[in-house]
Amino acid sequence: MRLEAQDLRKRFGNFEALRGVSFSIPPGKTLALLGPSGCGKTTTLRIIAGLLKPDSGRILFDGKDVTGLPPRERNVGMVFQSPALFPNLNVRENIAFPLEARGRSPEEIGRRVKEVVELVELSGLEERRPHELSRGQQQRVAIGRAIAFEVRLLLLDEPLTALDAGLRAEISSVIRTIQRKLGITTIYVTHDQLEAFAMGDFIATMFDGVIDSYADAYTMYVKPPTEKTARFLGFVNRLETRVERLDMETIRLVFPSGEFKMRWHGSKVDGKMVLLFRPEDASISLEGEGLLEGELLSTLFAGRKIVTRVKTSQGVIECAGNDSSEYEAVSGMVGRRVVVKIDLNKSLLIQTGEPASN
Repeated sequence: MRLEAQDLRKRFGNFEALRGVSFSIPPGKTLALLGPSGCGKTTTLRIIAGLLKPDSGRILFDGKDVTGLPPRERNVGMVFQSPALFPNLNVRENIAFPLEARGRSPEEIGRRVKEVVELVELSGLEERRPHELSRGQQQRVAIGRAIAFEVRLLLLDEPLTALDAGLRAEISSVIRTIQRKLGITTIYVTHDQLEAFAMGDFIATMFDGVIDSYADAYTMYVKPPTEKTARFLGFVNRLETRVERLDMETIRLVFPSGEFKMRWHGSKVDGKMVLLFRPEDASISLEGEGLLEGELLSTLFAGRKIVTRVKTSQGVIECAGNDSSEYEAVSGMVGRRVVVKIDLNKSLLIQTGEPASN
């Protein structure tokens, strides 16, 4: 099923929660709706499910306007942060509940529950009640209940938030396997970037009640469409530069510290621009050429990487090296002048108010 949200707007008193939200999802694909808390993600999801009515705008399922339909007529399954299971019902009964509510026959219910239990990998646990299950198993039951009645659309509202790292990986794998096997169009709401890229075929970033950017997951990661989205996705380092085009494939970046050439296949560039890059794409050394020089302020051992902060003429730059064995050597450089080297091929060049390029 193809889902379309058209210019959704919603107020709660004086607070404008949604300010014209529009997007579409191709049939059978997953959209990860990514943004900070309070940006309008859950409000959008609840409007699509029919649990909230928009002040204006439309929801279309395969081109049909369903904005006025009640939730039970939309064939939408929804999973929340909390499993919200019926404590007095066992696994089989919790999954069967939406089927019974729709008047399905006992034979159909039994067959479908068996299929779903196998899908969510809970075979052998059918008679257990929620308090006899782990948190991960409870969330599996919630997912099973959401897909039990052959839903057209699956909505997941931060379903992994309350789980530890191991369970998050486990349940995300279950969700992705189910979604791909059944081909259910899905919206996955999260504030976690890693989850978004693990779950989404497409990513939409949302801030302050509007969709800021929309792209397939790969494009969103390597070339975020806007500066706001880029910085949210880890391009935290920002340098102002002057750019000159030398020929069809080469440009020159002019910094206070010097000039650097780089290959360029993007759109028109000229004049003042901004260079954005992730900490992972910058490194430090005591010698050699780099975009910047500065004083090493601090080092942080972060397991598999070393995070360093360098004070430069253009502000503090954060770098992240992947060789944790060098931590002691790098720590001994604190207070010294260092060179910052940047992988320009993984950086973004933008002009204020225009899409990012690389």
